[in-house]
Amino acid sequence: MKKRVVIEFSERWLKAVVFTSSGIKQGSVTKIILEPLGEDAFFIAEPLSRIFKQIGQKSNLEVTIVLSRNKITVRQLDLPSRDPTEIESMLGLHVIRQVPYPKEEIVWSYQNLGFDGISNSHIILAIVHREVLRNIFNAFMSLNILPEAMTVSSQGVIHYLFEAVKEKASLGGAFLVLDIDYNFSELLLVNNQNLRSSVVISQGAEQLSGEEEKNKFLDELKQALVVLNNDIPDRKAKRIFLAGATGEAEPLLRDTLEKEFNLKFQVVKFQETKLIGLKDTQTLSLSAVMGFSYKRKKDDICFTLPEAQIEKEMKQKIKQLFSLGISLTYIFILLGALALLRIGQLQSYRDKLNFRIAKLKQDAGGIYDVAQKAKVLRQYQNPEQSVVNYIYETNRLSPDSITLTNINWEWQKNFSVRGYAAQMSNISSFVKELNNYKLFKGMQASYMRRRKIKGTERVDFEIAEK
Repeated sequence: MKKRVVIEFSERWLKAVVFTSSGIKQGSVTKIILEPLGEDAFFIAEPLSRIFKQIGQKSNLEVTIVLSRNKITVRQLDLPSRDPTEIESMLGLHVIRQVPYPKEEIVWSYQNLGFDGISNSHIILAIVHREVLRNIFNAFMSLNILPEAMTVSSQGVIHYLFEAVKEKASLGGAFLVLDIDYNFSELLLVNNQNLRSSVVISQGAEQLSGEEEKNKFLDELKQALVVLNNDIPDRKAKRIFLAGATGEAEPLLRDTLEKEFNLKFQVVKFQETKLIGLKDTQTLSLSAVMGFSYKRKKDDICFTLPEAQIEKEMKQKIKQLFSLGISLTYIFILLGALALLRIGQLQSYRDKLNFRIAKLKQDAGGIYDVAQKAKVLRQYQNPEQSVVNYIYETNRLSPDSITLTNINWEWQKNFSVRGYAAQMSNISSFVKELNNYKLFKGMQASYMRRRKIKGTERVDFEIAEK
């Protein structure tokens, strides 16, 4: 069973959705968790820990982070290129003009909406302060959890809309979405199922209780509608969907949007209220977390911290090394088993041969003894190669100046003599004389050593076949 956890970070709330899928089944949302943040929204580790306690596990989870739109700067750009590398270089120059922060303090990402067929690529650029991402990343690292992605709430709202609206035909072409949260609202322009542009309205559900705030909200909404409708001049939006905390806003917006802007108005009701029993949900939008729990596209905008990327790569390397270690251990065990099997086979074969030899000896009776005697007799079968012939010829050829002290003969191996003489020249002459006979061809002096015995000098030598 696979669990996907989506957590949205806003100023006062952590909103979490658990989506559970099993096998080939589509899956469903099984839990919705809301955790309030303290006065300092940067201290999020404790409420985050409480969320995972309610989930009941920290491992084997696919965790997605959602950043509220009011924490992010979003810009729509047209760049004169189709090459991804060139587009990234251009964005690197554009990004520092969009926010009042040094480039080192921000993280940016983008989505390429495609080429217009003439000269430009439509780009959605998103920028967030690095400290916001680092604070969230450190909170997850304190729980030993590595998030899969850091996304933008706007695209989660779109995913939720395509899941919640039953009449899919109404989602074709260009349309508008107004998602109302507790402290801000977002007006989105969607075209061909992608985010085309987005405007943040500073009033949310909590501010719509007073007349002055309602008027201010309407003024900002009207300005945003004019701006977004001009974004695609040839394909103006004709429908608007209301999502999020729709209670107070629905009667206020219906007349204004239908009469003044001639927009078809449709409310997207939140269907999962049975999973949570908190009154606070009446003023909260769960559209983004719900949307990313259902679906996340490969080309969705996704922020990446360098330290998060390093951590992810290190975990992947550790997994690869662990898998490699297991594979090598298995291979070594297999090779050891094969070697032991081979040794066992050889020992078995040797034992069978020894048994067979012993059996043949027993069956042959005295034939084996006769064969051994015949082997000895073969040494004397050739008179020229017999030991007697060697001794005779050696004594015959040795001059009076040579004294032999030892004659060594091994059948079919080698022959050598030792002795002494008065001069080295006598030994050299003896070696030369021996080599004149076929029987002693190849005889050479192995060593000659001069020494004195009882006042008389002599040269010890050894002559052997080489």
